[in-house]
Amino acid sequence: MTAPPSVGIKGDRALQSGDADRLGFRQIAARIATSLVDHASDGGLVIGVDGAWGTGKSSLLFLIEDELAKLDAKQRPTVINFRPWLVGQRDALLADLIGTLAAQINKVAADAGNATGVSIEKAKAAAEALRKFTEGLGRVGSLVEFAGEASGIAPVKWLGLGIKSAGSAAEKKAAARPLPELKDNLVRSLKDLGHRFIVTIDDVDRLEPSEVIEVLRLVRSVADFPNVIYLLCYDSDILAHSIKKAAQVKNGKAYLEKIVQLTIMVPTPEAFELRQWFTDDLHTIATPNSDDELSRLRSVIDYEGGRLLKTPRAVVRALDSIRFFWPPLREAGGDLADLVWLQLIKDGNPALYRWIESYSAEATVLALGTGAIGDNEKAQKLVELLETADGRFFADSMYRFYFAEHLPGMEADLAEGSTFDLFQRDGDNDRAAAIRDRRLASPDHYRLYFALAAPAHTVTGFSADEIGVAAEAGGAQIGEILVALHKQRIGTSAMGKADVLLERFITANEGLSPNQCEHLLQAFSSVMDEAYRARPFDIVWMSSLWDRADRLVPILLGKLNAEQRAATINVMFEQGAAISWLSKLFRRETFAHGRFGDRRRPQQDWILSDPELDQVAAMMIQRYQALTPDDIFGLVNPLDVLFAWSQGGDEDGPKALIAACIATDEGLVATLEKLTTIVSSSDRGTYSVLKRNNLDSFLDFDNARQRVAAMATGAGPLGPRAQALGAAFDSADRD
Repeated sequence: MTAPPSVGIKGDRALQSGDADRLGFRQIAARIATSLVDHASDGGLVIGVDGAWGTGKSSLLFLIEDELAKLDAKQRPTVINFRPWLVGQRDALLADLIGTLAAQINKVAADAGNATGVSIEKAKAAAEALRKFTEGLGRVGSLVEFAGEASGIAPVKWLGLGIKSAGSAAEKKAAARPLPELKDNLVRSLKDLGHRFIVTIDDVDRLEPSEVIEVLRLVRSVADFPNVIYLLCYDSDILAHSIKKAAQVKNGKAYLEKIVQLTIMVPTPEAFELRQWFTDDLHTIATPNSDDELSRLRSVIDYEGGRLLKTPRAVVRALDSIRFFWPPLREAGGDLADLVWLQLIKDGNPALYRWIESYSAEATVLALGTGAIGDNEKAQKLVELLETADGRFFADSMYRFYFAEHLPGMEADLAEGSTFDLFQRDGDNDRAAAIRDRRLASPDHYRLYFALAAPAHTVTGFSADEIGVAAEAGGAQIGEILVALHKQRIGTSAMGKADVLLERFITANEGLSPNQCEHLLQAFSSVMDEAYRARPFDIVWMSSLWDRADRLVPILLGKLNAEQRAATINVMFEQGAAISWLSKLFRRETFAHGRFGDRRRPQQDWILSDPELDQVAAMMIQRYQALTPDDIFGLVNPLDVLFAWSQGGDEDGPKALIAACIATDEGLVATLEKLTTIVSSSDRGTYSVLKRNNLDSFLDFDNARQRVAAMATGAGPLGPRAQALGAAFDSADRD
């Protein structure tokens, strides 16, 4: 399938026919082509096209060839593209070059008389001279030596194997004439022919050091023929290093100067030209969704593009990255400015890109409340950031400001000589906006920018629209979604995706309608116990699903008018099936109002008003009194429910229920097993405990312990169970 120009990946390649000349190399190429034909020496020449990797040497070479091809046939030279890195073995280099040159001379002979301005007799003479020279090379084999003192280069020895294969079938016929004479004859024939051959050799600096030396010796000594011009493309710094290593010389550039008689420096593109090229092509790939996104995108191109788009290759690579990543990110609702920023950094500074990826993951851990980062870790992370770039990279305060704008919890210190404050707490509005706009700073979406996939904790299976519609429709619909998401555990964490959803409601509650708030509260009161049974969690520890629901209750109630609020509270506490969760909330308010214990809280910290709590207490106590022992002990946390019942205004009710349950030994054992607390300790592991302060409110602790001890010594079926309960009593003594 062929992609449209704006979408298809371009790849890191030179200009080709039909490509736009973004950097204005065409005019330069035309002048070079003219000079190669009109002004270059007839005696042979080696010209270097020098430029750093990615600056467009290969593209300039293509344009030179293209301009040469436009010349009139009488002026047009023969261009030979020689690629030594495709040949491989040293002894095959000369064979390949001379074989190609021979084929081109034969072609010139064949074309002679067809308006080429070349005499057919001279072309045939040159072809015959080259054939004999080739035979001579094959005949002497490993004894072939050229160059010497005149060239300033060490002699070259050729094995001759490739030369033999390139020679004629008559090579076994002994040639009486010596090799130097054969070469002199070839030189005269090529001069007499008067036709120019231009041999282009690209990417010389990408060869192995030993191969570099062989190619340079070849073009300057062995195949140094008149009317043959070599165009070598390389980065002189890299090539000089290879020469120094392979030739064991002190100065690789001085060595190179003996080979290359003329150097063409690839023009360095202006920074604004590169940014404009990037901007023009980016406009064909993607369009920002808002004025804010467009404004941020402009800043990214100006600040990040100005620093990292240093070569044409950098522009092409960055655009290809965006072509690849933008379509799936666009479908996910991602932010174009964030993507462009990240891709520019990825191609220009991979170490900084990896730092951003690591930082984003750690910031997400903080945002979810599943971990903490100390001051030492923050300081180390800042050191790692500064090590990704040179000391002046973050010196500009405005650059620091725009850099920090893309990442969560990062604040730029604009004072001179300062850098950043990391892992700061973002405001709820900023965090909610990042999530809503699917920014890189969003804990739900940051991995889209690195792996084209959402983080493991991201809510999946339901779109934001589906969740919103369900919450608007009714408590049953949103309740089903909550349970389904809670079953989706996040990696090895105790969190489920319902936790993430509730966190989003906490930080982005401005967008919730009164109906959605009412239905969410109804859902909590109906499914919180069901969610626990579907995938149990620690209901005592903070930041559980229940805890997040508790935090949402005052927020959601606060968005209801008086009539809706009263009706919702009534439905929750009178009809809600999640009695354990409701009991936890009821107990919390009993203490907050100071109706039990000494934990009275300021009135602004109450969820319910005093009249509302009166109403709730009456409803809950009535529900508790209607429960059977099996009902009570079948709840998620029966002990907490008993406390809520007792502390909420009916101290005798739970005592009477427990007294009836423990009237028999079997009943006592079964009841104590239900009231046992499981404790986890770093030194003791997980164990069962029967605590006095948990049981004294409902039964006689000492009497129960004595009865259990007596049963533990007996031979009846209750013995083993009683022994386990005795160990639980003993564990309480050690705590």
